[in-house]
Amino acid sequence: MELEIRHLRVVCRLADTGSVSKAAAALGVSQPSLTAQLHRIEEAVGGSLFARGTTGVVPTPLGKHVLSRSRAMLADMDELIGSSRRYTSGSGTLRLGSSRTVMFGAWLARLEGALSGREITTQVDSSSAVLTELLAADILDIAMIGRAEDAYAPPCPAGVREQTMVFPEPFSIAIPADHPLAGADEVKLVELADDVWICPPAGKEDGELAYLRDVCEDAGFTPQFRYGNLDTTEIEQLIGAGRGICLCAPTVRELPRTVVKPLAGHPLRWRRTLRWRHDNVSQETVNAIHQAFVDTYRETIAANASARSWWEGRPEAHPTVIDPG
Repeated sequence: MELEIRHLRVVCRLADTGSVSKAAAALGVSQPSLTAQLHRIEEAVGGSLFARGTTGVVPTPLGKHVLSRSRAMLADMDELIGSSRRYTSGSGTLRLGSSRTVMFGAWLARLEGALSGREITTQVDSSSAVLTELLAADILDIAMIGRAEDAYAPPCPAGVREQTMVFPEPFSIAIPADHPLAGADEVKLVELADDVWICPPAGKEDGELAYLRDVCEDAGFTPQFRYGNLDTTEIEQLIGAGRGICLCAPTVRELPRTVVKPLAGHPLRWRRTLRWRHDNVSQETVNAIHQAFVDTYRETIAANASARSWWEGRPEAHPTVIDPG
């Protein structure tokens, strides 16, 4: 097997994360696939690149040598690709990433209309940290992420810019229809101290759980997390079955046997942003993607949130939607 640029990225990602599972998540592949790929790379270079330990993987002497050469080659390749794209007028394939959202299909359809004739490939992940790493690795050109306050959010890597589309976006709480607070006008966070919380969809830790835990502890309790490694459908089923509660965005659709209530004081807020590699994507394209998103967001709010009896009377629970400047 001949080594390719993608193999060098695998080696660097393994070294950066110190973990096969974390590197696999960052690269958007399965753990067995990444392990098999590493074995092929090691066969090509003639020896082991990493030693496995109780805390993860660490480079061997050979691995350190390959890493140093790989980083230099990747930096040169990224500069070559970025500088070359300045001459292509943004007409190539757009590699779009996105956090999981109920509006993804509608947003993509609108975006394909706005960027008519341009091919768009997509990758969806529940973790803003994974999407940010994919941007840093030049696997994505641009990504829509939902993220917590700055202190909890994965920082922008070098060469990546950010533009806010929705902020603040107050979280509500999704609870079972037979919950004791289902008839309340609003719910205080401390009133949920005895409830079981359902973790967000599985993915790399991106600050969301730490943010929720800290806000709950400021309110006087530590949230009980019992369920993990779930997808969106499984989370919805658990809430409807009375097995737990979960934070939700204003865009959430109506769910069976579930009610959505505003949190008093709106202690948890979200930010929807675009992050992009500025050498790959023009500001004009960023603004077109931004406009397509906020137009879809407003339509989704109108279709879903406005059906809730409390929505019109609580403007403070409404998000602030920002058009591109």
